[in-house]
Amino acid sequence: MTTTQSQPVQSASLLSLSGVLASALPHDLGTAKGPALYTVPAVFSRRPEPRELDLLHGIDVSRRLDESGYGDVELLVSDRRLLITNTNLEELKAGLARLVGTILREISEQALLERISRAEELDALSLIEEHRLEALRSSAAEIHFD
Repeated sequence: MTTTQSQPVQSASLLSLSGVLASALPHDLGTAKGPALYTVPAVFSRRPEPRELDLLHGIDVSRRLDESGYGDVELLVSDRRLLITNTNLEELKAGLARLVGTILREISEQALLERISRAEELDALSLIEEHRLEALRSSAAEIHFD
């Protein structure tokens, strides 16, 4: 994906997951009494920005998970962790992890492009205001009280 200026989106700035926080998995996992489905905490590469959180909690993400066969899975955020609910390590290995990674990348790219677009709009408005003020100064300078 590219920005409006045809520069590639910087992958270092994109939100991603660095891995599963194994120490926060259910303590009885892998035993006869262990749950089949549980919440898997994954660690973000950085703190999510407000717009990324809005997009992550949007209806499009839920619909996409449902359409991919993960209708019971929810993605929740707790500080720098993504809590992937109603799943297990096997589902994540079988494809859910790739889907979540794709969703995060797309959300992060969208938020970045929106931020760039807003900055460009603000620059354009600032330039318009600068031209307006210069025109006023120029017009005022043409007035002589002789």
